[in-house]
Amino acid sequence: MNVKATIKKIIPSYIFYKHHERKYKNELQERFSSNHVPNSDATRLKIIRSKDDYSSLKKLMKTVQINSNTYYFYSLDYFTHIFSQGAITDNLTIDYSLAMLPLSEIEKNNQKLRNSDSIFEAIRVYISRATEYLRQHPSSRNDLLCSYLENILDSSPKSFDEALQRILFYNQLLWQTGHRLMGLGRLDLILYPYYENDIKSGLIDSKKAAFMVSEFMKTLHKDYVFKSNALLGDTGQLIILGGYDKKGRTVSNALTKIFITVAGELQLPDPKILLRVTKDTNREIFSLSLKSIQSGLGFPLFANDEVIIPSLISSGFDKEDVWNYATSACWEPIIPSKSTDHNNYSNIILLEPLHRILDEEDLSKIDDFSSLLSIYKKCLKNYVTDMMEESMGLRLAFDPLLSIFTSGGKKHKDIAEGGAKYNNIGYLSLSFGNLINSLLIIKKYVFEDKKYTLAELDELRKKEKMPTLPVFPEFGCDDAEIINLTNSIMAVISETLKGRKNSLGGFYKVGYSSPSYISASSQTSASFDGRKNGDPFMVHISTNAALSYTELMSFAGKLKYSNSVCNGNVLDFIVSRDFIDNNFDKFVDFLMFSTESGYFETQMNVTSSKLLIEAKKNPKKFPNLIVRVWGFSAYFNDLPEEYKNVLIERALKSEGKK
Repeated sequence: MNVKATIKKIIPSYIFYKHHERKYKNELQERFSSNHVPNSDATRLKIIRSKDDYSSLKKLMKTVQINSNTYYFYSLDYFTHIFSQGAITDNLTIDYSLAMLPLSEIEKNNQKLRNSDSIFEAIRVYISRATEYLRQHPSSRNDLLCSYLENILDSSPKSFDEALQRILFYNQLLWQTGHRLMGLGRLDLILYPYYENDIKSGLIDSKKAAFMVSEFMKTLHKDYVFKSNALLGDTGQLIILGGYDKKGRTVSNALTKIFITVAGELQLPDPKILLRVTKDTNREIFSLSLKSIQSGLGFPLFANDEVIIPSLISSGFDKEDVWNYATSACWEPIIPSKSTDHNNYSNIILLEPLHRILDEEDLSKIDDFSSLLSIYKKCLKNYVTDMMEESMGLRLAFDPLLSIFTSGGKKHKDIAEGGAKYNNIGYLSLSFGNLINSLLIIKKYVFEDKKYTLAELDELRKKEKMPTLPVFPEFGCDDAEIINLTNSIMAVISETLKGRKNSLGGFYKVGYSSPSYISASSQTSASFDGRKNGDPFMVHISTNAALSYTELMSFAGKLKYSNSVCNGNVLDFIVSRDFIDNNFDKFVDFLMFSTESGYFETQMNVTSSKLLIEAKKNPKKFPNLIVRVWGFSAYFNDLPEEYKNVLIERALKSEGKK
């Protein structure tokens, strides 16, 4: 090739590369500004780029500034980042039991991975720099931390304290290398052997262990502003507790209790807890969990192993793996260190196909509800098919750090080359409740009562002049028609996804829940249920009616969660603190009984419309008020106005005041 041809080939790719690097820098600056990251002026941002992501890792470890002033060593340089071409794999957790291995053993297990020498040399460089930093700030604690960091090279942790530090070390590296929304995994299962050994040897007692857990959680919380994604508090730092172990026994040990108790005492919105429950989860664990929720934290979120594990198997996960499921940032199940699933890939807006029909079909020819429903289902199938076609362009960035903790796929391959066993794409669903209630209104007032033609009612909708058209039962009610209609529509999605492979070789999945009930609704026109143009969608599996918790739970338990419907299905409701105070034991009974009622996941906000309205009006009086947002908890004062308004509206409806 001549010189001119070579230049023509190189320059456009260089410009493309620089353009995207500049775009990445702008995105970082925008995120820092919106999250109020201290001293986040653009001049301080440094982007590490190299010929490949493996070389960049070593350069990053040599460049990042080190600064740690917490009980455990944990240092993040907010302003130094790797630039990667391709989609960085976020929204998951590694299996931290692998992090307990000596680095030399991890290296041996990955010696055939491309450029493996660069990966492990980069980690060694960072350990050397970290210990040098600690020695420059001498104390007995820092001396101990130095030994913990040096032990990473050639030994497993020798104590509970050291095991906590080991988790934090690798966790900070994942955040530093550009991964976001990184979970912590099954900590009561992973850490219990270290705790038990220390207790038996007399090295610690339960009080000392609780102190260590408290410092561990405070260390994770200290950078929560920097770590936040879409909103302050949206960090993905989720601790998984409980659930079945490999032998089918329910994990319920001293650490399960300590983590839940410490979280309730700290009253920090981050990190969060998800409790995997089984039919054998004991009353004490439920009681401790309810006390934490009752305090206003909004967690633990409950994940029902009795439903989730069969759902994962029917959707395509192997039986040998599902016992160890964790979740993505909010609630979407994954298999730690075997999944690079993109669980939040895109949203299926259920109202969209209905609005297409109303805009494009001759409505006078739709004679009855069954015809409308049939047309809707065909349109929905085409809509979902188009979304799958769009996803075929997904390509992952090469990821040396994540790849050494990933297995089950192509042996000794980077995750970008198929190194993970599971490479699935997850869709989230929005406006399900709005759709069902809209269809019920059409059925009653157009086809049964014949009060309007479909065209007349649609004209009122478009002009936002919809009259109040009550319909009951509605979405969330334990009613056979509602449940069958909901299941039949979700079945269209799951059957469309079934058997299809994405560009990474994985399968597709879907769930009833999505964090985008506000952000994705802004471009969606009004719906027949009274929702105005751009107004928020209904949240997850919830209701607009003032229903009993038992009825909501029964409704959620009768939805079908098989054949791809495994990507997070959260029942979400609001309950007042007074109600729990006056019925605590009965509410524990309710939670225990509900495990076998068939719900997939459930979360609740313990609050009231009165409290939220007062907090919005006088924020300085409520600086520490915490609420549950979508899959995370956050300070109420940190939320944008539209999120505050949604919580107030939902609280009013749950109390029968609207």
